[in-house]
Amino acid sequence: MKIVIIGNGKSGQAAARLAALLGYSQQIVTDDSAASPQSCFGDADLAVISPGVVPQRSGLYAAARQSGVELISELEFAARHFTGPCLAITGTNGKTTTTELTAHLLTALGVPACAAGNIGLPLSDLAADVQSGLRPAATLPVIEVSSFQLEHCRDFAPLAAVILNIESDHLDRYNNSMELYTAAKYRIFDHVPPENRIFGLAMHQPYPALFELRGDGIFRQGKCLINPADTHLNAAHNRENLLAALELIGRVVPPERCFEPVFQAALREFQTGRHRMERIPGTGNLLCINDSKATNPAAVAAALDSLITPGVRNVHLLLGGLDKAMDFALLAKYGPAIRAAYLFGECRHKIYRTLEAHLFCREFDDFDTAVVAAANAAVDGEIILLSPACASMDLFRNYQERGDRFCALIHQLLAN
Repeated sequence: MKIVIIGNGKSGQAAARLAALLGYSQQIVTDDSAASPQSCFGDADLAVISPGVVPQRSGLYAAARQSGVELISELEFAARHFTGPCLAITGTNGKTTTTELTAHLLTALGVPACAAGNIGLPLSDLAADVQSGLRPAATLPVIEVSSFQLEHCRDFAPLAAVILNIESDHLDRYNNSMELYTAAKYRIFDHVPPENRIFGLAMHQPYPALFELRGDGIFRQGKCLINPADTHLNAAHNRENLLAALELIGRVVPPERCFEPVFQAALREFQTGRHRMERIPGTGNLLCINDSKATNPAAVAAALDSLITPGVRNVHLLLGGLDKAMDFALLAKYGPAIRAAYLFGECRHKIYRTLEAHLFCREFDDFDTAVVAAANAAVDGEIILLSPACASMDLFRNYQERGDRFCALIHQLLAN
C-alpha cells in the first residue's frame, strides 16, 4: 500500500512513522515542496491529511480530491490501526483541560490512560508506540479532537465522546458558517452509541447522565461525590469540564469507583496546565494572569466571568492576534468591568470597531508596547489579563510563545 501524507508537521510525521511501522510505502508532501500536486496521487492507495493543512488554500488537497484517492485525516488513519477502545473530547473551549483531567483521574484508578490527539501527542504516535511495544496494549487513549481532524473521519468510533460547547471560532475555515463548523464537531458522534454521547452543560442537551451538578456539589445517585470548591476547578467553565470528565470515566469504570479515596485525592490535586488562567507569581498587589490559550471570544468571556466583581471596573485586558472570522460582540457586555482594552496584532482594528462604543480601547503596533501600557496603567488591586480571543500566529509561533513573552515582560516591568 502506498500512502501520501499531506503536511510535514507533528501529525504528518507521526502518520509517516506509523505507516513505516506497518510496512507501507509512504511519502510526505507539502504545498511548498510539491512542484506538481496533480502528480502526487496517481499511484497512491490512500491520502492522509494533517489538521493544519487548510483545504481552501492547499493545491495538494484539491489534487487529492480530484484524483479520487481515499482522503482521510491523521486521526482516522491512526484509529484504523489502534485496536483498543478510546475516549474522545471536542468542543470550542475546554478540550485540553477535560482531556488532561480525564487521563489523570483514570490513571489514579489504575487505568493505563494517555492524553493524545490535538493535545500534542498525535494518535498515530501512540498507535505506533503500542504496535512497537513501547506502550502496553491496554493503553486507553483520551483524545482531544479538533473540528479539523473530524472533517475527514469516516470510521472513527470512540467508546464514548463529549461535545463540551460550540462557540464562534475558526469560521474562516468554514465559509463564515456556524452550521458547517457545528456539523464538523458533531461528526465525533457518528459511531458512538447514543447512551455514550455526552454534552457539556453549555449545550443544554439531554443525555443519559451518570452524574449531576446540583447546588454546590456533583452527585451520583443522590450521594455527593465532591464540591468543586474543594478542587482547582471551581470556575463555571471548569465545572463543565469536570462533569464531562466524570461522565467519560463512568463509561470506562463503574461510576462508584469515583468515591474511592485515591480518586478523591486526584480530583483535589489536579490543576490546569500553563497558559490557561495562569496566575503569575511575584506581582505584589497586582493580579497578572496569562490566559494565552484563550483564542476565541467565548474563552475570554469565561475568563472574565471567573474574575470580575459586579460594580468594580478593574480589568486591563490584552486582546488581539490572528483573526478566524470570529464575532467579538460577545465581549461588549463586559465594559463595566474593563478599565481598558489594549489591542494588538492583525485583528486589532476589527476588535476596535466592534468594541469601541462599549469600552475604552487603545491600539498598539506591537505586543510588547501593549503589555507595557497595561502594566503602566494598572494600580494595586487591579488585574492585568492576557486573554487574546485570537490565534497567535501573526506575531508568535504559537500561544505558548505568546504567553511566555507576556510572563517575561510582566516580571521585567515589575522588577523595574
